[in-house]
Amino acid sequence: MERLDYIARTDGRLTVSGAPPGFDAYLAAEAATRRGDTILFVAIDDAHADALAAGIKFFAPGVRVLPFPAWDCLPYDRVSPKPDTESRRLATLAALARANAGPAVVVTTINAMLQRVPPRDVIAKASFQARVNQDVDREALVAFLSGNGYVRTGTVREPGDFALRGGIVDLWPPGSETPLRLDFFGSALDAIRRFDAETQLSTDTVAEVELLPASEAPLDAASISRFRSGYVAAFGTANDDPLYESVSAGRKAQGMEHWLPLFYGRLDTLFDYLPRTLVMLGHQIAEAKAARLELITDYYQTRESFRRQKPDEKSPIKAPPYKPLPPETLYLTAQEWDGALARHLVRDLSPFQAPESMRSVDAGGKVGRDFGPERNAGKVNVFEAAAEHLRSLQAMNKRVLVASWTEGSAERMGGVLSDHGLAAIRAVAAWPEAQKLHQDAIGLITLGLEHGFEAPDFAILSEQDVLGDRMVRSATRARRAQNFLSEASSLSSGDLVTHIEHGVGRYLGLKTID
Repeated sequence: MERLDYIARTDGRLTVSGAPPGFDAYLAAEAATRRGDTILFVAIDDAHADALAAGIKFFAPGVRVLPFPAWDCLPYDRVSPKPDTESRRLATLAALARANAGPAVVVTTINAMLQRVPPRDVIAKASFQARVNQDVDREALVAFLSGNGYVRTGTVREPGDFALRGGIVDLWPPGSETPLRLDFFGSALDAIRRFDAETQLSTDTVAEVELLPASEAPLDAASISRFRSGYVAAFGTANDDPLYESVSAGRKAQGMEHWLPLFYGRLDTLFDYLPRTLVMLGHQIAEAKAARLELITDYYQTRESFRRQKPDEKSPIKAPPYKPLPPETLYLTAQEWDGALARHLVRDLSPFQAPESMRSVDAGGKVGRDFGPERNAGKVNVFEAAAEHLRSLQAMNKRVLVASWTEGSAERMGGVLSDHGLAAIRAVAAWPEAQKLHQDAIGLITLGLEHGFEAPDFAILSEQDVLGDRMVRSATRARRAQNFLSEASSLSSGDLVTHIEHGVGRYLGLKTID
C-alpha cells in the first residue's frame, strides 16, 4: 500500500517497473482513487487504450473513465474523423473544462496527445440547455446545431446528425449513447425522448439536455471570419478552393478539421485542460512519439511538394491542390512535449523488472504464465496444467481470478476448470466483489486481456494464456423484419436508394404481395 501511495503522490518523474499490461490499469485506478482527482494515462495505441479503459472500470467502478481517442484519419488527410470519434473527444474535453470533482482517468493515446485541441474556454462556454415544460427558442436551437458541427439529415443515424420534422427535432449529441427526440408544442418543449437510431422508435424520457458541439471545427459567423482571414494570410487568394467556398458558405467540408488552427485565435493541448496532474506513460511511448512526429513531417512535406508542383495538363486527375498548414500549428513539437511533461508529475511505466532507486520504483507485477509449451506438446492436458498453476498461486496466498472475453466463454472456462478438480469457482462482476471472495475461491471475470499477470497479492489468468485464442464464436447479425419496415417507413416517395443486388434506384413505396 505504501508503494502505491508513493507512485500516486510523489512529485517529479518516476520510472515504474513491474507494470505489465493489465496491471497498469490497476495502477492507474489506484492512483486516481488515492489522489481523488483526475489523472492522465497515455497509451501507445487504440488497442492498449481500450484495454486500459475496460481494466480501470473493472478495478475501480467508482472512477470515471474519460476516453480521448485520436482522429481516425491520417495527418493532412482529405477526410474528416468519424462523428463518433469527435463525439467522444468533445465529451471528454467538456467534462475536463468543467473540472468535475472526484477521481477520474483520462485514457488517451500518444497520437491524440500530440495534436492540438480547441481552447478550453471556448469548450466551456459552448453549450445549449433545454428543459421539458419550458420555452425553448427553436430557431436558436437550429442555429446552435448548424454552427457547431451538426449535420442536417433526413434521418438521424450517427452522432452529430440532426433532423427537423414539423414540431420535432431529432439530434444525436456528443457523449450520448443514443439520439434524442425533442417534441415541441408551439414554443414549449413538451418532451425529450431517447430513441433507437436503427428502428427510430422512442424509448425512455429525460427531463433536460445540455448540448455540446458536434465538431471541433465550428461554423458560426466569428469562426468563419477567422478562417477566411487566416486562409488568405497563409495561402493567398482562394482560387476557387472548394474548402474555402464551403466554409465561407457555412457548409461542412470533408476534411476541414485538418485546418483547425484557422477556426480559432489559438489552440490548446490536452495538458492545458489538466494543469499539474499525474501523467502515466505507457511502455515505449518515447519511441511511438518520435515515430508519429516523423510521420507527420513526412506527410506535410509530401503535401507541400505536390502543392508547389506545376499542374500536369496530361493528368486525368484534376483535384484541387491540397494546402497544408505547418505541422507546428496543428501538432506539438518534441520540445513542447518535453516542456509540458516537465510541468506535471510523470510516471514512465515498464513491464520489466528493474532495480529501485530515488527515481525508480518497482510496482511488483510481472507477466503471467503462458501455456504455449503445453499446447504445442500435444500429449499434455493444458487444462490440467492451468489448474495446477492456479493451485500454486493460491498456495502463495494470492487471490486468483480467471479472465475471459465474454460471459459465455467465462462460463465455459469455469466448467472446464471445475472438471479438472478446482472447486469454489465464483463469477464476479468487479474487483470490489472479487476482494470479498474466500482466499480459496477462484473468481471468474469478464475482462478482455491478451495476457494475464501476477501482482504482489493477486493474479489474473487470461483465457488466451491457456488456449492461445479466444473462446468466442463469430456471430452473424440478422436484420429483423420489423427493423426493415421501420427503416423503409422513414423513406419518402422519390428518394434515391441503393439496392444490395440491383444498385441505385428510386424508392416509390411499399406494395403488399400475397
